[in-house]
Amino acid sequence: MSKPLWPAVSGAVARDMQVEVISNNLANVNTIGFKKDAVDFKEYLSRNEKEGDLAADIPRSPIKDKDLYPLEGRDQSFVVVNGTHTSFKSGGMKVTDNPLDLALNGPGFFEVASPAGIRYTKSGAFKLSPDGRLVTSEGHPVLAKGDAGSDPASRFIQLGGREGGIHINEAGELYAGDTLVSPLSVVEFGDLKTVRKTGGLYFENKNPVGNPPQNGVATLVKQGMLETSNVNPVEEISNLIRANRMFEQDLKAMKTVNEMLQREVNDIGKL
Repeated sequence: MSKPLWPAVSGAVARDMQVEVISNNLANVNTIGFKKDAVDFKEYLSRNEKEGDLAADIPRSPIKDKDLYPLEGRDQSFVVVNGTHTSFKSGGMKVTDNPLDLALNGPGFFEVASPAGIRYTKSGAFKLSPDGRLVTSEGHPVLAKGDAGSDPASRFIQLGGREGGIHINEAGELYAGDTLVSPLSVVEFGDLKTVRKTGGLYFENKNPVGNPPQNGVATLVKQGMLETSNVNPVEEISNLIRANRMFEQDLKAMKTVNEMLQREVNDIGKL
């Protein structure tokens, strides 16, 4: 009798995670370069997940109704979270007129050096460090183009002491006055499924061998602009309301099953 309880419990747990992900999206609706996440669900059939021979056998115990109408594990069907995925749909463009603010028009990412290794970001809110180095808002060095496997430290962009205004064209070439300092490293990936969030606004390529970064030929760099979050607040609020209602339905189902179990113990036992 307790089996009907677990599909509702598993559904409530899965919906709770969905609510958490949607809430995080809404919290970052104004975060520059943020990419929203979504939760994937799958149905877990306990019978199909078991190993070994699942062929029907002659009943060795008193015959039950399920022996006459086999459910094939459908009475043990649960909902589980299959994972989350990131939407890399482009956000809008916000004009700032700050020469160190850069937006990417296309699928590319800026390449930066973090303490944990090479990371990628869509947030182009850059600044100069005290020693004149081009860095992210968190202080991570922005990298120039370089050979694969080269030391990231050799690709730091030094702007301190340069004369003339800073200009960056759509190809990502950074000039100080009329002097070319270095081209920014803007990379693209053939398969975005291997590009995963690592915290904040940074991404990591989980398969650098099978899906190496490529030069961002399909991406244009826009100076004096920033790419805004790709979160649609109206859509996310609608998703949040729907997820909360589904969560409430699972709680009601759990309450109903609990009441049935209580009646089974208190009433049927008296017969």
